[in-house]
Amino acid sequence: DAPLRNALSDPAGLPELRAQIAAQLGLARGFAPEIGRVVVTAGTAEALSLVTEGLRNRLGRAPVVAVEDPGYRSGRRAMMSAGATLVGVPVDGDGIDVDVLGRIGPVDAVVVTPTHQYPLGSVMPVARRLRLLDWATRTGAVVVEDDYDSEFRHRGSPVPALAALDATSVVVHVGGFSKTLDPRLRCSYVVLPPGPVHEAVAASRLARGPVVAEPVQVALAHLLRTGALRRHLGRVRRDYTHRRERVATRVAAVAGLEARALDGGLHAVLTWSGRAAGRDVVARMARSGVLVSAVEEYEVSPGSAPAGIVLGYGALTLPQLDRALDVLLEVLRVRGD
Repeated sequence: DAPLRNALSDPAGLPELRAQIAAQLGLARGFAPEIGRVVVTAGTAEALSLVTEGLRNRLGRAPVVAVEDPGYRSGRRAMMSAGATLVGVPVDGDGIDVDVLGRIGPVDAVVVTPTHQYPLGSVMPVARRLRLLDWATRTGAVVVEDDYDSEFRHRGSPVPALAALDATSVVVHVGGFSKTLDPRLRCSYVVLPPGPVHEAVAASRLARGPVVAEPVQVALAHLLRTGALRRHLGRVRRDYTHRRERVATRVAAVAGLEARALDGGLHAVLTWSGRAAGRDVVARMARSGVLVSAVEEYEVSPGSAPAGIVLGYGALTLPQLDRALDVLLEVLRVRGD
């Protein structure tokens, strides 16, 4: 490989990394964008902030953005910081409710996690994906697809990315390396559709300048080009499958406790029958040294989420996972729920 340059990177990202990302999307997600449509960002939150800024500059006002309720908190904060006005849309077992989306009035964009809704875990079927794209085409809205953990599909057939179904250039596709490698790398990417949105977001990227250290980009390009990342994914998928199965097996043995979001990804949503509030359970678990989040913390509108906790298992050993589940069961038992 060529030595690292003593110069600033291209604001859009290292060309070699962008080329490798485009090739990987062709293999794994069913669409192979031109390299010029790929823009490197400093994590998913920065990607959403960048897209929001581009829309704001293009429209000359604060963009109105529909978001899943419950949904991704850091992304909401980033978009609000970039000037967006957010509107929550409920989700059901098939993802964002497109009927409600069509009734809330004009919006400029909608942000969705269709492959594995965060945090509840639903997978949007192809029929609803096509309805969402049809709605966006008719209304002129942009669909931002946050494809944050599509590499980890544990059960069921793979579903094509929205970007792979997009025939009218309405989808902005967001992906990254936080789940596959390490969130501390702060490296994600945006695939922009041709047209005014591409121009506006690319201009914002140029104005912000490069945001991901070039050594990180060089290393990621190397991992993609040599197949090392693909081999790494093969190994860790097996580990994550074992952890997922441990959660499913232990929860299934407890009456009144349910595990959701296990079809893919690296987290589980655990809900229960009874009166225990998620925030109360989170506080009690924290006193035992186990840190989790309440599902209610992801709400846009109060009452939109069930009582439960979000348990990430990607970084846990099996003994640590067992202890977290032990603590949860003890907290629920002490409360008498």
